[in-house]
Amino acid sequence: MLTAARRWLALTTAAMALGVLALTFGAGGPEHLLGRTLMGFAFAGGVLGTGLWLWRWPSHSLSLAYTAVTTLSIACACLAYPDPLAAMLGCIAFATIVSYAAFFHWLDAVLGVLAVVTLVAAIQVVALAEEGRLVLAAVDLFLVLQCCVGVALAFHSLVRTLRGDLATADLDPLTGLLNRRAFRAEIGSRLSRRRRDGRYLLIALLDLDDFKSINDAHGHAVGDQALSAVAEALRDSAPPTAVIARSGGEEFLMADFVTSHTAAGRYEQICGAVADLPVPVTASIGTSLVDLGLIDEASYDDVIDRLIVAADEAMYHAKHNGGNRCHHHGLLL
Repeated sequence: MLTAARRWLALTTAAMALGVLALTFGAGGPEHLLGRTLMGFAFAGGVLGTGLWLWRWPSHSLSLAYTAVTTLSIACACLAYPDPLAAMLGCIAFATIVSYAAFFHWLDAVLGVLAVVTLVAAIQVVALAEEGRLVLAAVDLFLVLQCCVGVALAFHSLVRTLRGDLATADLDPLTGLLNRRAFRAEIGSRLSRRRRDGRYLLIALLDLDDFKSINDAHGHAVGDQALSAVAEALRDSAPPTAVIARSGGEEFLMADFVTSHTAAGRYEQICGAVADLPVPVTASIGTSLVDLGLIDEASYDDVIDRLIVAADEAMYHAKHNGGNRCHHHGLLL
């Protein structure tokens, strides 16, 4: 959706810039140098914003700069226009940038935009009051602030709701660990930051031994308690930098960036940590590694799939040798 969103924001910003240009040279536009200068700044701000969205998805700093420049551009256009009633109606354009700030930034950015809206609208109220149209000015001020504040609250509430839903959607509801989708996404995120570290990516797959017998003998409630206990044991015994997920059933996945292929030996202690739990369960673990130099964006999904398959094969090798142990597949080529 990033490309579609960029194009929409570029189109919206360009339309606002063209609107400023039309008002500058249209009937009723500013005739004095200061007014035309302010309109020129507003148009330039729109051109810069359009260029930004056509160029790339902005960083956090660039996005804040876009918010500030667009807010000031709208303010300049409203303050430069000679007709205070038209300028007051033009303040509705702030709703576009305040919704952007509410969706992509924190409350302080939203409050900053709203402060500018209030100031610009208040200046138009004074001008309308001097013309004897105080009631009209008050009503228009209410409508402008209602629009901008309402949009800000709506988008802010939407983002808060989405953030909570997305955080929950990433977690396995029983164990609180990441689910398989979030596991892959987290590896990809970390990989983009560590690609040049010259390290290895290690995948470990853990499967509980004969877990069906626990459910059959003690019931699914005890089985769920065992899964939760295993998840806690993984948090305590896995390397602190490891990404841990429950991939389904009694199967768990772990991933880490390590400096040596011998680091796979650290996962042997996890078998002991599971066996020491106060529930009758043991685990078999398989690991596989790949040199980070062999992974690029195009091959990421394929390499992760191959790592998981290799770790799965190593895990079954551990099971066939009696379970409650770890087997290392070795380096994936």
